[in-house]
Amino acid sequence: MTKASLLTAAIAITATLTSSASFQRFRHVPSPQRHRQHTELQKPYIPEEQPDTATLTGAEMLDTITPLRPASDFAYAAVLAPWVLNGYRHLEPVKFKAKDAVYEESTIVNIPADSVPSDSMPSPEWIAIEEDGPSAKTPDFSRPEWLARESRSRQFTLDMMHSLMTFSPLTTEYTYWDLPEPVRLPDDDLSFKAFLQRLDLPEIDNSKAKIEIAEIEKRHWLHVFNAGLHFSQAFVSPNWYQGGNNYLALLINFLWDVSLNQVYHPNLMFQNTVSYKLGLNSNPSGQMHKYNISEDIFQWNMKAGVKAFKKWFYSFSLRFKTQMLVNYPSDSWTRKASFLAPGDLNLGVGMTYSTSNKKNTIKFNASVSPVSYNLKTCIDTKIDPVQFNVPIGKKFHNEIGSNAELTLTWKWASNIEYRSRLFLFTNYDYFLSDWENTISFNINRFLSTQIYVHLRYDSSSEISNNKWKYLMLKEILSFGFSYAFSTKQK
Repeated sequence: MTKASLLTAAIAITATLTSSASFQRFRHVPSPQRHRQHTELQKPYIPEEQPDTATLTGAEMLDTITPLRPASDFAYAAVLAPWVLNGYRHLEPVKFKAKDAVYEESTIVNIPADSVPSDSMPSPEWIAIEEDGPSAKTPDFSRPEWLARESRSRQFTLDMMHSLMTFSPLTTEYTYWDLPEPVRLPDDDLSFKAFLQRLDLPEIDNSKAKIEIAEIEKRHWLHVFNAGLHFSQAFVSPNWYQGGNNYLALLINFLWDVSLNQVYHPNLMFQNTVSYKLGLNSNPSGQMHKYNISEDIFQWNMKAGVKAFKKWFYSFSLRFKTQMLVNYPSDSWTRKASFLAPGDLNLGVGMTYSTSNKKNTIKFNASVSPVSYNLKTCIDTKIDPVQFNVPIGKKFHNEIGSNAELTLTWKWASNIEYRSRLFLFTNYDYFLSDWENTISFNINRFLSTQIYVHLRYDSSSEISNNKWKYLMLKEILSFGFSYAFSTKQK
Protein backbone atom coordinates (compact mmCIF):
# COMPACT_ATOMS: atom_id res chain seq x y z
CA MET A 1 0.00 0.00 0.00
CA THR A 2 2.86 2.35 0.82
CA LYS A 3 4.66 1.94 -2.49
CA ALA A 4 1.37 2.31 -4.38
CA SER A 5 0.49 5.53 -2.64
CA LEU A 6 3.99 6.96 -3.27
CA LEU A 7 3.81 6.02 -6.90
CA THR A 8 0.35 7.60 -7.20
CA ALA A 9 1.61 10.89 -5.66
CA ALA A 10 4.70 10.96 -7.91
CA ILE A 11 2.64 10.32 -11.05
CA ALA A 12 0.25 13.10 -10.10
CA ILE A 13 3.12 15.55 -9.63
CA THR A 14 4.75 14.42 -12.86
CA ALA A 15 1.54 14.78 -14.79
CA THR A 16 1.11 18.28 -13.52
CA LEU A 17 4.67 19.47 -14.15
CA THR A 18 5.57 17.60 -17.33
CA SER A 19 2.76 18.81 -19.53
CA SER A 20 5.03 20.19 -22.27
CA ALA A 21 4.05 23.85 -22.32
CA SER A 22 3.16 24.09 -18.63
CA PHE A 23 6.35 22.33 -17.49
CA GLN A 24 8.71 24.47 -19.59
CA ARG A 25 6.96 27.62 -18.44
CA PHE A 26 7.31 26.47 -14.81
CA ARG A 27 11.03 25.75 -15.11
CA HIS A 28 12.38 28.44 -17.39
CA VAL A 29 9.69 31.15 -17.75
CA PRO A 30 8.33 32.05 -14.30
CA SER A 31 4.63 32.55 -13.98
CA PRO A 32 3.28 36.02 -13.20
CA GLN A 33 2.75 34.95 -9.60
CA ARG A 34 6.38 33.84 -9.19
CA HIS A 35 7.57 36.96 -11.02
CA ARG A 36 5.74 39.07 -8.46
CA GLN A 37 7.29 37.02 -5.64
CA HIS A 38 10.74 37.51 -7.14
CA THR A 39 10.12 41.25 -7.46
CA GLU A 40 9.09 41.43 -3.82
CA LEU A 41 12.36 39.74 -2.82
CA GLN A 42 14.37 42.46 -4.60
CA LYS A 43 12.83 45.25 -2.55
CA PRO A 44 14.97 46.63 0.24
CA TYR A 45 14.28 45.09 3.56
CA ILE A 46 12.69 47.33 6.18
CA PRO A 47 12.85 45.74 9.64
CA GLU A 48 9.71 45.68 11.69
CA GLU A 49 9.46 47.32 15.04
CA GLN A 50 10.74 44.93 17.64
CA PRO A 51 8.87 44.43 20.92
CA ASP A 52 10.42 45.06 24.27
CA THR A 53 12.63 42.04 24.95
CA ALA A 54 13.09 42.80 28.63
CA THR A 55 10.03 40.76 29.63
CA LEU A 56 10.38 37.91 27.07
CA THR A 57 11.66 34.39 27.64
CA GLY A 58 14.46 32.87 25.60
CA ALA A 59 12.12 31.00 23.22
CA GLU A 60 9.90 34.07 22.76
CA MET A 61 12.94 36.22 22.08
CA LEU A 62 14.03 33.86 19.29
CA ASP A 63 10.56 34.09 17.75
CA THR A 64 10.91 37.87 17.61
CA ILE A 65 13.93 37.65 15.28
CA THR A 66 12.88 39.01 11.92
CA PRO A 67 14.18 37.12 8.86
CA LEU A 68 16.63 38.83 6.57
CA ARG A 69 13.92 39.09 3.93
CA PRO A 70 10.13 38.91 3.89
CA ALA A 71 8.76 35.44 4.45
CA SER A 72 7.87 33.62 1.24
CA ASP A 73 6.74 30.24 0.18
CA PHE A 74 10.25 29.00 -0.41
CA ALA A 75 13.62 30.03 0.96
CA TYR A 76 14.85 30.27 -2.62
CA ALA A 77 13.47 29.18 -5.99
CA ALA A 78 15.52 26.01 -6.34
CA VAL A 79 13.22 24.62 -9.06
CA LEU A 80 14.17 27.46 -11.41
CA ALA A 81 17.81 26.35 -11.47
CA PRO A 82 19.10 23.46 -13.64
CA TRP A 83 18.25 20.17 -12.00
CA VAL A 84 21.23 18.00 -11.13
CA LEU A 85 20.73 14.51 -9.71
CA ASN A 86 23.35 13.97 -7.02
CA GLY A 87 22.30 10.43 -6.18
CA TYR A 88 19.53 8.42 -4.63
CA ARG A 89 18.46 8.66 -1.04
CA HIS A 90 15.87 7.12 1.24
CA LEU A 91 12.85 9.14 2.30
CA GLU A 92 11.60 8.62 5.86
CA PRO A 93 7.97 7.44 6.28
CA VAL A 94 5.50 9.87 7.81
CA LYS A 95 1.77 9.85 8.52
CA PHE A 96 -0.67 11.39 6.07
CA LYS A 97 -4.39 11.78 6.30
CA ALA A 98 -6.86 12.39 3.51
CA LYS A 99 -10.05 13.79 4.83
CA ASP A 100 -10.72 11.51 7.84
CA ALA A 101 -8.49 8.53 6.96
CA VAL A 102 -4.95 8.10 8.20
CA TYR A 103 -2.26 6.31 6.14
CA GLU A 104 1.43 5.52 6.68
CA GLU A 105 3.16 6.43 3.46
CA SER A 106 6.70 7.19 2.31
CA THR A 107 6.20 10.72 1.21
CA ILE A 108 8.28 13.60 0.05
CA VAL A 109 8.62 15.64 3.21
CA ASN A 110 7.17 16.02 6.68
CA ILE A 111 5.69 19.54 6.48
CA PRO A 112 2.37 21.18 7.39
CA ALA A 113 0.11 21.81 4.46
CA ASP A 114 -0.56 25.45 5.33
CA SER A 115 3.09 26.41 4.64
CA VAL A 116 3.36 24.57 1.29
CA PRO A 117 2.34 26.24 -1.99
CA SER A 118 -0.79 24.78 -3.43
CA ASP A 119 0.76 24.29 -6.87
CA SER A 120 3.54 22.15 -5.41
CA MET A 121 1.45 19.72 -3.36
CA PRO A 122 0.84 16.26 -4.77
CA SER A 123 -2.80 16.67 -3.93
CA PRO A 124 -4.56 19.55 -2.18
CA GLU A 125 -6.37 17.03 0.13
CA TRP A 126 -3.21 15.46 1.57
CA ILE A 127 -2.01 16.82 4.93
CA ALA A 128 1.21 15.83 6.68
CA ILE A 129 1.07 14.93 10.38
CA GLU A 130 4.17 15.43 12.52
CA GLU A 131 5.35 12.52 14.70
CA ASP A 132 4.59 12.62 18.38
CA GLY A 133 7.58 13.43 20.56
CA PRO A 134 10.83 15.10 19.69
CA SER A 135 12.81 13.78 16.76
CA ALA A 136 16.35 12.54 17.10
CA LYS A 137 17.49 15.30 14.77
CA THR A 138 15.62 18.06 16.57
CA PRO A 139 17.94 20.42 18.52
CA ASP A 140 17.44 20.98 22.17
CA PHE A 141 16.66 24.67 21.66
CA SER A 142 13.57 26.16 20.08
CA ARG A 143 13.90 27.73 16.64
CA PRO A 144 11.98 30.82 15.53
CA GLU A 145 8.79 30.00 13.69
CA TRP A 146 9.87 31.79 10.50
CA LEU A 147 13.13 29.84 10.42
CA ALA A 148 11.36 26.50 10.92
CA ARG A 149 8.81 27.36 8.22
CA GLU A 150 11.48 28.35 5.72
CA SER A 151 13.52 25.22 6.50
CA ARG A 152 10.54 22.95 5.97
CA SER A 153 9.68 24.73 2.71
CA ARG A 154 13.22 24.33 1.40
CA GLN A 155 13.34 20.66 2.40
CA PHE A 156 9.99 20.03 0.75
CA THR A 157 11.25 21.58 -2.48
CA LEU A 158 14.41 19.49 -2.51
CA ASP A 159 12.51 16.29 -1.73
CA MET A 160 9.93 17.03 -4.40
CA MET A 161 12.64 17.65 -7.00
CA HIS A 162 14.47 14.49 -5.97
CA SER A 163 11.33 12.35 -6.27
CA LEU A 164 10.45 13.86 -9.64
CA MET A 165 13.98 13.30 -10.98
CA THR A 166 13.86 9.72 -9.72
CA PHE A 167 10.54 8.77 -11.38
CA SER A 168 10.91 11.06 -14.41
CA PRO A 169 14.58 11.10 -15.44
CA LEU A 170 13.74 13.14 -18.57
CA THR A 171 13.15 16.17 -16.38
CA THR A 172 16.80 16.11 -15.21
CA GLU A 173 19.34 18.02 -17.26
CA TYR A 174 22.50 16.69 -15.61
CA THR A 175 23.73 14.06 -13.23
CA TYR A 176 26.53 14.77 -10.86
CA TRP A 177 28.87 12.28 -12.52
CA ASP A 178 28.15 13.61 -16.04
CA LEU A 179 28.61 17.31 -15.41
CA PRO A 180 30.70 19.06 -18.11
CA GLU A 181 34.26 20.16 -17.42
CA PRO A 182 34.56 23.60 -15.87
CA VAL A 183 35.66 26.46 -18.07
CA ARG A 184 39.44 26.80 -18.21
CA LEU A 185 41.85 29.18 -19.82
CA PRO A 186 43.00 28.21 -23.30
CA ASP A 187 46.40 26.69 -23.87
CA ASP A 188 47.68 29.92 -25.36
CA ASP A 189 47.40 31.79 -22.06
CA LEU A 190 48.83 35.28 -22.43
CA SER A 191 49.31 35.95 -18.72
CA PHE A 192 52.71 36.66 -17.22
CA LYS A 193 52.62 33.39 -15.28
CA ALA A 194 52.03 31.43 -18.49
CA PHE A 195 54.87 33.34 -20.15
CA LEU A 196 57.25 32.23 -17.42
CA GLN A 197 56.03 28.67 -17.72
CA ARG A 198 56.73 28.65 -21.48
CA LEU A 199 60.30 29.83 -20.95
CA ASP A 200 62.97 27.20 -21.06
CA LEU A 201 64.49 28.08 -17.71
CA PRO A 202 66.84 25.80 -15.80
CA GLU A 203 65.44 24.14 -12.74
CA ILE A 204 66.59 25.53 -9.42
CA ASP A 205 67.46 23.27 -6.55
CA ASN A 206 66.29 25.05 -3.43
CA SER A 207 68.41 22.82 -1.24
CA LYS A 208 71.57 24.20 -2.88
CA ALA A 209 70.54 27.85 -2.57
CA LYS A 210 72.79 29.79 -0.23
CA ILE A 211 72.70 33.42 0.85
CA GLU A 212 75.98 34.91 1.88
CA ILE A 213 75.73 36.57 5.27
CA ALA A 214 77.36 39.97 5.00
CA GLU A 215 79.42 41.03 7.93
CA ILE A 216 78.33 44.35 9.39
CA GLU A 217 81.21 46.78 9.59
CA LYS A 218 81.43 48.30 13.05
CA ARG A 219 82.26 51.97 13.11
CA HIS A 220 84.08 52.58 16.35
CA TRP A 221 84.96 56.18 15.48
CA LEU A 222 82.60 58.85 14.19
CA HIS A 223 84.02 61.68 12.11
CA VAL A 224 82.64 65.12 11.30
CA PHE A 225 84.55 67.27 8.83
CA ASN A 226 83.59 70.77 7.79
CA ALA A 227 85.60 73.23 5.71
CA GLY A 228 84.53 76.50 4.15
CA LEU A 229 85.75 79.55 2.27
CA HIS A 230 83.53 82.58 2.66
CA PHE A 231 84.16 85.99 1.21
CA SER A 232 82.76 89.40 0.42
CA GLN A 233 84.09 91.78 -2.22
CA ALA A 234 83.50 95.29 -3.49
CA PHE A 235 84.97 97.33 -6.32
CA VAL A 236 84.55 101.09 -6.61
CA SER A 237 85.82 103.03 -9.61
CA PRO A 238 87.99 106.08 -8.84
CA ASN A 239 85.35 108.42 -10.27
CA TRP A 240 82.42 107.00 -8.28
CA TYR A 241 80.22 109.94 -7.34
CA GLN A 242 79.98 108.94 -3.69
CA GLY A 243 83.53 107.78 -3.35
CA GLY A 244 84.52 104.55 -1.59
CA ASN A 245 87.27 101.96 -1.26
CA ASN A 246 87.82 98.57 -2.86
CA TYR A 247 87.98 95.72 -0.43
CA LEU A 248 88.05 91.94 -0.21
CA ALA A 249 87.19 89.99 2.91
CA LEU A 250 87.97 86.29 3.29
CA LEU A 251 86.98 83.89 6.05
CA ILE A 252 88.50 80.42 6.13
CA ASN A 253 87.21 77.89 8.63
CA PHE A 254 88.11 74.30 9.30
CA LEU A 255 86.63 71.80 11.79
CA TRP A 256 87.39 68.15 12.39
CA ASP A 257 85.55 66.26 15.12
CA VAL A 258 86.32 62.66 16.13
CA SER A 259 84.30 60.87 18.80
CA LEU A 260 84.01 57.32 20.09
CA ASN A 261 80.85 55.51 18.99
CA GLN A 262 78.92 54.85 22.19
CA VAL A 263 76.72 52.29 20.46
CA TYR A 264 79.60 49.83 20.77
CA HIS A 265 81.29 51.51 23.74
CA PRO A 266 78.52 52.68 26.07
CA ASN A 267 80.81 52.87 29.13
CA LEU A 268 83.48 55.05 27.53
CA MET A 269 83.52 58.62 26.24
CA PHE A 270 86.03 60.29 23.97
CA GLN A 271 85.58 63.52 22.01
CA ASN A 272 88.29 65.32 20.10
CA THR A 273 87.75 68.55 18.13
CA VAL A 274 90.27 70.59 16.15
CA SER A 275 89.16 73.87 14.56
CA TYR A 276 90.77 76.85 12.90
CA LYS A 277 89.34 80.18 11.76
CA LEU A 278 91.18 82.79 9.71
CA GLY A 279 89.69 86.11 8.62
CA LEU A 280 91.51 88.52 6.26
CA ASN A 281 90.38 91.99 5.21
CA SER A 282 92.04 93.97 2.47
CA ASN A 283 93.18 97.50 3.34
CA PRO A 284 93.95 99.34 0.08
CA SER A 285 94.27 102.71 1.80
CA GLY A 286 96.73 101.43 4.40
CA GLN A 287 100.22 102.83 4.35
CA MET A 288 101.98 99.95 6.12
CA HIS A 289 99.71 96.95 5.63
CA LYS A 290 97.56 96.05 2.64
CA TYR A 291 95.52 93.61 4.69
CA ASN A 292 94.36 93.13 8.26
CA ILE A 293 93.70 89.97 10.26
CA SER A 294 90.24 90.03 11.77
CA GLU A 295 90.13 86.44 13.03
CA ASP A 296 92.92 83.97 13.79
CA ILE A 297 92.07 81.18 16.22
CA PHE A 298 93.44 77.67 16.44
CA GLN A 299 91.59 75.59 19.04
CA TRP A 300 91.94 72.02 20.29
CA ASN A 301 89.36 70.48 22.64
CA MET A 302 89.62 66.97 24.02
CA LYS A 303 87.46 65.13 26.52
CA ALA A 304 87.75 61.54 27.79
CA GLY A 305 85.85 59.70 30.48
CA VAL A 306 84.57 56.50 32.04
CA LYS A 307 80.90 55.97 32.84
CA ALA A 308 79.94 56.53 36.47
CA PHE A 309 76.15 56.11 36.41
CA LYS A 310 73.38 56.71 33.89
CA LYS A 311 74.61 59.60 31.67
CA TRP A 312 77.38 60.82 33.97
CA PHE A 313 81.09 60.13 33.34
CA TYR A 314 84.26 60.63 35.32
CA SER A 315 86.10 62.86 32.87
CA PHE A 316 89.34 64.54 31.98
CA SER A 317 89.24 67.64 29.76
CA LEU A 318 91.86 69.55 27.75
CA ARG A 319 91.52 72.93 26.04
CA PHE A 320 94.22 74.67 24.04
CA LYS A 321 93.83 77.95 22.18
CA THR A 322 96.28 80.19 20.34
CA GLN A 323 96.92 82.38 17.30
CA MET A 324 98.90 81.19 14.27
CA LEU A 325 99.89 84.40 12.41
CA VAL A 326 101.38 87.73 13.41
CA ASN A 327 98.78 90.44 13.75
CA TYR A 328 99.39 94.20 13.62
CA PRO A 329 97.11 97.10 14.29
CA SER A 330 96.19 99.31 11.33
CA ASP A 331 99.15 101.45 10.18
CA SER A 332 101.44 100.18 12.92
CA TRP A 333 104.36 97.81 13.24
CA THR A 334 103.71 97.06 16.88
CA ARG A 335 102.81 93.43 17.22
CA LYS A 336 99.47 92.74 18.82
CA ALA A 337 99.45 88.92 18.72
CA SER A 338 101.40 85.96 17.29
CA PHE A 339 101.90 82.20 17.73
CA LEU A 340 101.59 81.26 21.43
CA ALA A 341 101.24 84.93 22.24
CA PRO A 342 98.77 84.49 23.67
CA GLY A 343 98.53 80.76 24.30
CA ASP A 344 95.98 79.27 26.66
CA LEU A 345 96.10 75.68 27.98
CA ASN A 346 93.58 74.35 30.47
CA LEU A 347 93.44 70.88 32.06
CA GLY A 348 90.55 69.79 34.27
CA VAL A 349 89.38 66.75 36.21
CA GLY A 350 85.74 66.30 37.14
CA MET A 351 82.50 64.88 35.80
CA THR A 352 80.68 65.21 32.49
CA TYR A 353 77.01 64.84 31.65
CA SER A 354 76.44 63.67 28.05
CA THR A 355 73.09 63.14 26.33
CA SER A 356 71.40 63.19 22.93
CA ASN A 357 67.91 62.70 21.55
CA LYS A 358 66.69 59.58 19.73
CA LYS A 359 67.22 61.09 16.26
CA ASN A 360 70.71 62.23 17.27
CA THR A 361 69.95 65.77 16.09
CA ILE A 362 70.67 67.34 19.50
CA LYS A 363 73.87 66.61 21.42
CA PHE A 364 74.60 68.25 24.77
CA ASN A 365 77.62 67.95 27.06
CA ALA A 366 78.20 69.66 30.38
CA SER A 367 81.53 69.30 32.21
CA VAL A 368 82.39 70.51 35.69
CA SER A 369 86.01 70.40 36.87
CA PRO A 370 86.46 71.46 40.50
CA VAL A 371 90.21 71.10 40.02
CA SER A 372 91.60 72.85 36.97
CA TYR A 373 95.11 73.81 35.86
CA ASN A 374 95.51 76.84 33.59
CA LEU A 375 98.68 77.84 31.71
CA LYS A 376 99.04 81.18 29.90
CA THR A 377 101.91 81.81 27.50
CA CYS A 378 103.46 84.79 25.72
CA ILE A 379 106.68 83.63 24.09
CA ASP A 380 107.01 86.62 21.71
CA THR A 381 109.23 89.18 23.34
CA LYS A 382 107.89 91.94 21.06
CA ILE A 383 104.46 91.67 22.65
CA ASP A 384 103.52 93.06 26.06
CA PRO A 385 102.64 89.99 28.23
CA VAL A 386 100.67 92.01 30.79
CA GLN A 387 97.66 92.23 28.47
CA PHE A 388 97.45 88.41 28.62
CA ASN A 389 97.77 88.28 32.44
CA VAL A 390 101.41 87.17 32.26
CA PRO A 391 103.84 88.97 34.56
CA ILE A 392 106.46 91.23 32.98
CA GLY A 393 109.68 89.43 32.15
CA LYS A 394 108.05 86.01 32.09
CA LYS A 395 106.69 83.87 29.24
CA PHE A 396 104.48 81.54 31.28
CA HIS A 397 102.01 81.90 34.08
CA ASN A 398 100.47 78.98 36.02
CA GLU A 399 97.34 79.06 38.12
CA ILE A 400 94.93 76.63 39.79
CA GLY A 401 91.20 77.09 39.77
CA SER A 402 87.95 75.59 38.57
CA ASN A 403 86.34 75.46 35.15
CA ALA A 404 83.12 74.43 33.45
CA GLU A 405 82.36 73.81 29.81
CA LEU A 406 79.04 73.42 27.99
CA THR A 407 78.77 72.30 24.35
CA LEU A 408 75.65 72.04 22.22
CA THR A 409 75.15 70.79 18.67
CA TRP A 410 71.64 71.25 17.34
CA LYS A 411 70.67 70.28 13.81
CA TRP A 412 67.50 72.29 13.26
CA ALA A 413 66.98 70.91 9.76
CA SER A 414 68.90 68.92 7.20
CA ASN A 415 70.66 72.14 6.08
CA ILE A 416 70.68 74.24 9.26
CA GLU A 417 73.00 73.58 12.20
CA TYR A 418 73.80 75.46 15.39
CA ARG A 419 77.01 74.94 17.38
CA SER A 420 77.74 76.52 20.74
CA ARG A 421 80.61 76.27 23.21
CA LEU A 422 80.72 78.08 26.58
CA PHE A 423 83.88 77.96 28.67
CA LEU A 424 84.10 79.31 32.22
CA PHE A 425 87.19 79.59 34.40
CA THR A 426 88.08 81.24 37.68
CA ASN A 427 91.11 81.15 39.95
CA TYR A 428 88.98 82.77 42.63
CA ASP A 429 90.70 86.10 41.86
CA TYR A 430 89.33 86.86 38.37
CA PHE A 431 86.60 85.38 36.14
CA LEU A 432 86.87 84.39 32.46
CA SER A 433 83.97 83.52 30.15
CA ASP A 434 84.37 82.56 26.49
CA TRP A 435 81.24 81.86 24.44
CA GLU A 436 81.33 80.92 20.74
CA ASN A 437 78.18 80.54 18.59
CA THR A 438 78.02 79.44 14.96
CA ILE A 439 74.92 79.10 12.78
CA SER A 440 75.46 77.40 9.41
CA PHE A 441 72.88 77.49 6.65
CA ASN A 442 73.73 75.22 3.71
CA ILE A 443 72.07 76.36 0.48
CA ASN A 444 73.26 73.24 -1.29
CA ARG A 445 76.18 70.84 -0.98
CA PHE A 446 78.81 73.48 -1.77
CA LEU A 447 77.23 76.87 -0.92
CA SER A 448 76.50 78.07 2.59
CA THR A 449 75.94 81.11 4.77
CA GLN A 450 77.47 81.38 8.20
CA ILE A 451 76.92 83.63 11.21
CA TYR A 452 79.65 83.64 13.84
CA VAL A 453 79.21 85.43 17.18
CA HIS A 454 81.96 85.41 19.81
CA LEU A 455 81.39 86.85 23.28
CA ARG A 456 84.18 87.16 25.83
CA TYR A 457 84.23 88.43 29.40
CA ASP A 458 87.58 88.78 31.16
CA SER A 459 87.76 90.62 34.45
CA SER A 460 91.59 90.57 34.32
CA SER A 461 91.82 92.65 31.14
CA GLU A 462 92.44 96.38 31.10
CA ILE A 463 89.35 98.55 30.78
CA SER A 464 89.81 100.61 27.66
CA ASN A 465 86.20 101.61 27.16
CA ASN A 466 83.74 102.41 29.90
CA LYS A 467 80.85 101.40 27.71
CA TRP A 468 81.87 97.73 27.23
CA LYS A 469 84.13 97.41 30.31
CA TYR A 470 85.18 93.72 30.51
CA LEU A 471 82.76 92.52 27.82
CA MET A 472 84.06 91.93 24.26
CA LEU A 473 82.10 91.05 21.13
CA LYS A 474 82.95 89.86 17.63
CA GLU A 475 80.38 89.07 14.91
CA ILE A 476 80.99 87.84 11.35
CA LEU A 477 78.42 87.21 8.62
CA SER A 478 79.81 85.40 5.60
CA PHE A 479 78.71 83.67 2.42
CA GLY A 480 80.70 81.29 0.26
CA PHE A 481 81.76 77.73 -0.47
CA SER A 482 81.69 74.89 2.02
CA TYR A 483 82.08 71.14 2.18
CA ALA A 484 80.87 68.86 4.96
CA PHE A 485 81.34 65.18 5.66
CA SER A 486 80.15 63.02 8.53
CA THR A 487 79.78 59.34 9.41
CA LYS A 488 76.65 57.82 10.89
CA GLN A 489 76.29 55.45 13.79
CA LYS A 490 75.90 51.72 13.07
